[in-house]
Amino acid sequence: MLKIDGSRRTFGLLITGVIVGLIFGFGLPWGWLFQSSAEGHGPNGSSDLSESWACPMLCVVLDHPGTCPVCGMELEAFISTGDEVVLSRHDQAMLDLTVEEAAVRDLNTRFTAPGLIKFDGAGLYSVTAWTGGRIEHLYVDYQGEHLASGEAIAGIYSPELYAAKQELLVLSQAGSTLEDYGATLAAEKLRLLGASEYVINQIIERGDISTLSTVISPVSGTVTAIHVREGEHVSTGQVLLELADISTVWLTVYLTEDQSGLVYKGQEVEFRIDALPDKVFSAVIDAVDPFLDQPGGAFEARIILENSSGEFLRGQSAAAEFINREEPGAVLSVPRGSVLSLGSRSVVYVMTGPTVFSTGDNGSLRTEEARFEPMLVTVGPLAADSTGEVFYPIYAGLSEGDVVALKGAFLIDSQAELLGLPSLFNAETAE
Repeated sequence: MLKIDGSRRTFGLLITGVIVGLIFGFGLPWGWLFQSSAEGHGPNGSSDLSESWACPMLCVVLDHPGTCPVCGMELEAFISTGDEVVLSRHDQAMLDLTVEEAAVRDLNTRFTAPGLIKFDGAGLYSVTAWTGGRIEHLYVDYQGEHLASGEAIAGIYSPELYAAKQELLVLSQAGSTLEDYGATLAAEKLRLLGASEYVINQIIERGDISTLSTVISPVSGTVTAIHVREGEHVSTGQVLLELADISTVWLTVYLTEDQSGLVYKGQEVEFRIDALPDKVFSAVIDAVDPFLDQPGGAFEARIILENSSGEFLRGQSAAAEFINREEPGAVLSVPRGSVLSLGSRSVVYVMTGPTVFSTGDNGSLRTEEARFEPMLVTVGPLAADSTGEVFYPIYAGLSEGDVVALKGAFLIDSQAELLGLPSLFNAETAE
């Protein structure tokens, strides 16, 4: 008799168990062991969805397996969800999905934004040195001083300019035709160095040469900055001081990205200066910044104000109230971010119902699967509620209580576009 050791006996029992298990398993109904890919995905776990085959490169979607007729790749099976985009809990977390109800809200197109009085950018001037030299005299005493056009600003000793004056004097006194031509060139050279016609005529007619050259104000304005002092050496093109024409000023209003659709050129505005709270001024928007380049994605609107009386001072703060003539009032609306628009075509993604729920450890109900379907809507002009939050009035396409995707709506639309489902760019969107 052969003796079977313990390891061989264990291996034999394992093989016997596997064979018996396979025989028993194949005797059971097929559906007890395997579940079709379409099962468990309907609203009640029923197999009401059909299986389709799609190209991994999203070239085509077919109802049978095979290879892609466009790129030749092997088609992959997937469960069709009709016109719906199905998001698992993981998908929802990746999209950072938030939703909001379509509700009747009391909206208005009047809102207030902060502003600041600034100099008119078209009335700012920099006075520069035409030649290098030393500032012997500075005739401007303080910032805020008013200068008239042609008023003296500084006296500069410039070796280059002094030499050019001497050249003109010598050539103008020579008297020959050749020297006359040279004098003309010398005079032009002085003009290019910033000498006035008065100085040039003084040299030619009276032979009067000054060691200093006077810098004059090119315009009338208020001194906003002085950059030099007496005795200081300056180079060609160096800024001596800055001037501003304060007969007009700007009211710059700071707006958030959400308010970008509510502001336009020519819009009526009422504003108050904080220093004059009892006085209301009226104006219109002259320009709207086309870029969201301010901190936090903000942008600016500009109002030009006549200021011959000097009533408005740079740095004054203000509050501007924007006015639109049409007030939507109480109307069905959704948050601005939930509407995807191409101008004439606007779409929102409506939640057709969470179909699969689970209960968390603390007893809370979690949405394991959510479904969204695109809906074509008719929207009105952007408007705000009493808190300043911006909404789109909805005139067709939604009902009160419909839940729409807010944060993540654009990514849902991108997924629908990739899958060939109705989307913002796909004209088959349900109406």
